[in-house]
Amino acid sequence: MSIISDFDLVCERSGLSDLSQTMLNFGMAIGSSTLTLASDKYGRKPVSVLSHLVVLATGLGVAFSPNYTVLIVMRFLNGIVIQGTILSAVTYGVEMFPKEKRRFCGVFTFIVWSICMMTISPIAYLTRQYSWRIVYLSLTAISLYSLLQYWITDESIRWLVANNRLEETVKVIKKAAKMNGVNDNEPLKLIYKQELLSISEKQTDKLLAVTLDSGKEIMEETVVIHPEKYTILDIFKRKRLAVTLIIIWFTWFTNSLTYFGIYLSSSSLAGNIYLNFFLNALVEAPAALIYWFTIDSIGRKKTCIIFHVIATFGLISATILKVYANDNESVSTAATVFALIGKLGISGSFNVLFTYTPEIFPTNIRNIAFGTSCTSGRIAGMLAPFSSLLAVKIPWAPGAIFGVSCFFTTLSILYLPETMGKELPQTMDDLNKLYDK
Repeated sequence: MSIISDFDLVCERSGLSDLSQTMLNFGMAIGSSTLTLASDKYGRKPVSVLSHLVVLATGLGVAFSPNYTVLIVMRFLNGIVIQGTILSAVTYGVEMFPKEKRRFCGVFTFIVWSICMMTISPIAYLTRQYSWRIVYLSLTAISLYSLLQYWITDESIRWLVANNRLEETVKVIKKAAKMNGVNDNEPLKLIYKQELLSISEKQTDKLLAVTLDSGKEIMEETVVIHPEKYTILDIFKRKRLAVTLIIIWFTWFTNSLTYFGIYLSSSSLAGNIYLNFFLNALVEAPAALIYWFTIDSIGRKKTCIIFHVIATFGLISATILKVYANDNESVSTAATVFALIGKLGISGSFNVLFTYTPEIFPTNIRNIAFGTSCTSGRIAGMLAPFSSLLAVKIPWAPGAIFGVSCFFTTLSILYLPETMGKELPQTMDDLNKLYDK
């Protein structure tokens, strides 16, 4: 039983079939702009843990929805907290890894995402004779691990440092040192002498002696920090930074519209819909390999440009072939291949964005900027479900829109700074240094 038959979404109610997906993306847009603020204020860990628990609860609510109204409400709430899990995790990962190791975070996240997306297709195929509720319960079950997450996850050290939570910083470092069997003196020295001093040049109030359990003082004169608090308006006070944020917003909008639009319009491609969905997920794996070999060799900016060029080429080529297909099976198959090439490009560029965007903005505004960028993407995600309806009327139109958008995005990225090999900015002054040659 499908959602359409279960809630009688036919005839004059047929337009409601895509509404639940739009409400999910609307919820994601809200979550992107609110939970990221909470993450910057209260920490990565509490927002991540709470979001995962609510994802589990709302997922169960969707599966057991008694009517369509409850369904879309639960999907909306589910979308809000999904962003809390994704964005806090991405920011946490970027802040946890040193600059030379951040590609590990990106590539493994990318591969796991691809595997998860690929599993949706066989699950949907094997349960196609059963109720959609069984499928949803199967996918929701993975969130059960959130019941243990509180005891597994530690707070981001960079967030603790940026917010002057020195005692908690020491505890986390000591715990990590103990788990790795190393002396905690050295990492503590690194944190206090490099991280703290680097963000406090103009904020010296008094001296603080930090003492380990052994009684040995790490340093005699460590600065007590009163971290600067930023808002999104602080970015718009600087023309160059404002343009950067607007470009990032446009890039997220294009990527989200294209990425989800390709997935949701995959039924319009030649061949089996389950196979097409699986192949769309599968091409993300080679995109992860390209990301692995380029992100730290040629940089974030050039890698992002290359992926967008691939997306533009694939999508425009698929669009041209669809125009001249005329029910020719060979041409339709070729159009599907080029559409998959476009999917590879947009998937790779999306993964670069998840690494690139947090690296451009300072710690106390990182999640705000990241969240508003994702909000831009989710606005596009609300439009993406209608690409399948457009494909029914004009088969080549979605690909043309996606391809042209990717082309203009490629041009705009040329303005952005390179972040490869540079430490994450802690202050606005650090952010300006990204533009220095």
